[in-house]
Amino acid sequence: MVYLWGIQAPRPGQPFGAAATEAAGRICGGKRLHVAARRAGPEGRITGSVVAEETGSPGEDTTGKDTTGKGNAGKGSSGNQDVGRALIRLGLAWQDQRGPSSAQLRSLEQEARREEVGLWQQEAPTPPWAWR
Repeated sequence: MVYLWGIQAPRPGQPFGAAATEAAGRICGGKRLHVAARRAGPEGRITGSVVAEETGSPGEDTTGKDTTGKGNAGKGSSGNQDVGRALIRLGLAWQDQRGPSSAQLRSLEQEARREEVGLWQQEAPTPPWAWR
């Protein structure tokens, strides 16, 4: 099991918990995953970034270049998708305020909040570290 670095997603049973799990499955499903471990904790727990690599068909554009003008947060230059960034962009995770994070994750969360997507549709969503 790999814990996504810099984010916290809703827990099972928590509002949007199932949606976050399903979205992660869609992002990762059938793709090769590249894990960049940032640290290993107790019992071999790995925390790191996970990138779902686009495989594409011959001749298919997998550059990830945005031709729509809508942005491509969470996508790398080769069309690969960072799972943590994608979940935050979809409003299905918080940037982790309890540990190291990045300016990009904070920015993606603020954008999701402004657009009221995912869990930000709720008046006062409870972060997983405060949910019991």
